[in-house]
Amino acid sequence: MNIANIVKYILLTALVMVVGMFLHYNLPRTDVVQFTGTDVKRMDRKDPNTGSSTRDVRYLNAITRTGKIRVFRNEDTGWGWPPYFKFDSADLSAEVQSLVQNPDKPWARVRYYGWRIKMISVFPNAISVKVVDKNYTHIPWFNIIFVTLLVIGLIFAIRFFRALIGRLDLGERFREIGRSADDHNNQK
Repeated sequence: MNIANIVKYILLTALVMVVGMFLHYNLPRTDVVQFTGTDVKRMDRKDPNTGSSTRDVRYLNAITRTGKIRVFRNEDTGWGWPPYFKFDSADLSAEVQSLVQNPDKPWARVRYYGWRIKMISVFPNAISVKVVDKNYTHIPWFNIIFVTLLVIGLIFAIRFFRALIGRLDLGERFREIGRSADDHNNQK
């Protein structure tokens, strides 16, 4: 295996990892939790254009079926990225507060995107909440269909470009250009 093939496989592996991480961060995931409370924290952020800005960030505190503590951020995505068009963070906080105050302590499926990175205080953003049974199992149909269509589209794109390159037969054209250049130089 030559160096060019090794570099090609390293770059291909890096590209697959970057695309995989992008999809893992942005595609919705679910977790079955029992909410334990909500918080609102004031966040100061340095904005180079306007100086400093302040915003309130809502947090949803929960515990999973296995006893693991989970904290979700609850912010609107608006028209930005990722395109969840979430404009109801206040309603979602009110819904979670009603679940916390319920004496039955119901279990809920929370749909979210993002990662929890403790070192830099990053939390996944909750998109929706739905009351479910404690033994509820979620099948991520959207993710399955989306990734399947993405792979099918990638396969068609690769086949299209291979067919296009085959029809153009660039290698043979470059050889013809080289031969005509050699013929031209030999005539001089």
